[in-house]
Amino acid sequence: MTSPNAPSRPSARTTAVSRRSVPSTRSTAGLSATHRHGLTWDRALWLAVVLAAIGLLGWTQWIAPNLEPKRFGVVVPGEIYRSGEPTPGGLKSVVERYGIKTVIDLGAHEPGTPEELLAQRTAEALGVTRIRLDLEGDATGNPEDYATTLRMLQDPATHPVLVHCAAGSQRTGCAIAMYRQIEQGWTFDEAYTESFRFDHDPSDPNTYVRQMLEDWTWPVEVAVRTGDEVRSGQPK
Repeated sequence: MTSPNAPSRPSARTTAVSRRSVPSTRSTAGLSATHRHGLTWDRALWLAVVLAAIGLLGWTQWIAPNLEPKRFGVVVPGEIYRSGEPTPGGLKSVVERYGIKTVIDLGAHEPGTPEELLAQRTAEALGVTRIRLDLEGDATGNPEDYATTLRMLQDPATHPVLVHCAAGSQRTGCAIAMYRQIEQGWTFDEAYTESFRFDHDPSDPNTYVRQMLEDWTWPVEVAVRTGDEVRSGQPK
């Protein structure tokens, strides 16, 4: 006979159900740890991508231009160089590395602007002669400015010389293509194609490098050879 105060014993069925209803601590802990590690690696990867992007942006925007001007290139080693607009640090770097004596600015900034004043003061501080011309960003403008550029590029007294515009693609590309043809005997296709390496896009309807070369290379050559002004319609 069972005592009325004795605890009742659970049935076998109740015990089995209770055991099945309790989740496995080991299994849950494993899943939780894996989940936590998965989130950690995702975040680490995301952080690495962000930091890499910031580093690349910083290098492109602030560090690289102060080591060397954008689209820098050697036209004639020891004599003629080309680039986009140099920062003060970038100009100092090429002056020290290549001994630049003369800078020909084809019109990177409007006269009287703070940027133009900074460029002039930087050249003066570095002891460099700076010549500013006034060509348009699409390579158009007074062809006499191209003739002036060619005369300086031919003059050993200006060497080593750096010629640049804002981007280093259109005006600079046109000037160097004229120099290649007039002074070095390159064909039109050879000289024009070189501009592609410095990001001139021939499909861009807002640039006129090819048109300027076709229309003005010969008149500029005549003016440079004779010392006369540039005149259109010069017979070949």
